[in-house]
Amino acid sequence: MHEKVILPLKSNEPLFYNKDKLEALKEELEEFLSDKSNSYMNNKDFAKKFMGIQEIQSNNSVEGYNDDVKKIISVTSKEKNSAKGEHIITNLYNGYNMILGNPEINKENLKKLYDILSEGLLSADDKNNMGNYYRMAPVYIYFSRVMWAKPDEGVPYELINEYMESLFSYLNDNSSSLSATDNFIKSQIAHYYFVYVHPYFDVNGRTSRTVSMWHLLNNKAYPYIIFNRAIPLTLKTYYKIIREVKLFNNATFFLNYMLGNVKLELEKESVISSIEESIKGSITPSEYQTLLYILSLNGLKTCKDFASFYNRINEKTPVTTIRDEMLMPLIDKNVLKVVRKTDSHLNDGTSNFVFDLNRDFIDNDPVKIKRLKI
Repeated sequence: MHEKVILPLKSNEPLFYNKDKLEALKEELEEFLSDKSNSYMNNKDFAKKFMGIQEIQSNNSVEGYNDDVKKIISVTSKEKNSAKGEHIITNLYNGYNMILGNPEINKENLKKLYDILSEGLLSADDKNNMGNYYRMAPVYIYFSRVMWAKPDEGVPYELINEYMESLFSYLNDNSSSLSATDNFIKSQIAHYYFVYVHPYFDVNGRTSRTVSMWHLLNNKAYPYIIFNRAIPLTLKTYYKIIREVKLFNNATFFLNYMLGNVKLELEKESVISSIEESIKGSITPSEYQTLLYILSLNGLKTCKDFASFYNRINEKTPVTTIRDEMLMPLIDKNVLKVVRKTDSHLNDGTSNFVFDLNRDFIDNDPVKIKRLKI
């Protein structure tokens, strides 16, 4: 018999999850984070490191905005941005700066955050139908439009305030002491529930994920701040599972998905950290991104395969540029090794090649690295 946890959140039917179904993943995560070599993840500096370029890219990429790290660096270094594509970046940058100050998650502060995240992005019609805090008209949720079902709507606008107050009460309930992993679970329940309520016409997804990060910061669950990173790699699954939770009111599937994802991303971070220690020097943001993508590749790693993966979630870039600007710097540092050339060629006539990580630079301890296939 599964231990069912009924959540104190307003909904048509009680929202719940099966606690025992999460126990194995919780134990795996807590064992990983208790390892001394990963202790650096348990502080705010770790969170701040990822709440710049990496998290801006990940959070926006979920919505289909595939900006490379170079563009994000360029935009966030400007004093003023006016184009919509730049607002999408700077709004998250400014929103993250707000939540780093650890304000309480409440109605007034959420309004401030939403105003930051939505600046320059809302249509005139959306603005005209907004109340002081939330939308004042129905809204459709685009990802749930399927052939056999009527498109989902957010909750009726007359109920939004009541539903959101239940979310604030849930997040601010400190009546019991929770581990960092329990707070991550709580943050992801909020992540789903915010999307379920859909309090705005637009920018609900980015706001929901930012509120989840906000809860993690306020409760010092710093390692979990990188949870957005895996979502763009399995985007169809992400939307499918959210849809299933709405249909069955069972959040277990979504929580398992997010727990498994964050464990995999923490393992990638641990491997990249071991590489940095081995080369006794820092790596650039572009090199970090390259290593992250390499660790996300399955099977044989060739220059063409890497370029194809990169172009799925970034602005389209020629394979030779990707080779020269992303792979070659790491080959020069001996972090990557060319294994062999292949029979195919790149668009400049040079041979495609198979590459691999230099195993001498990697801490691949099977006690810690259980999900990542290197």
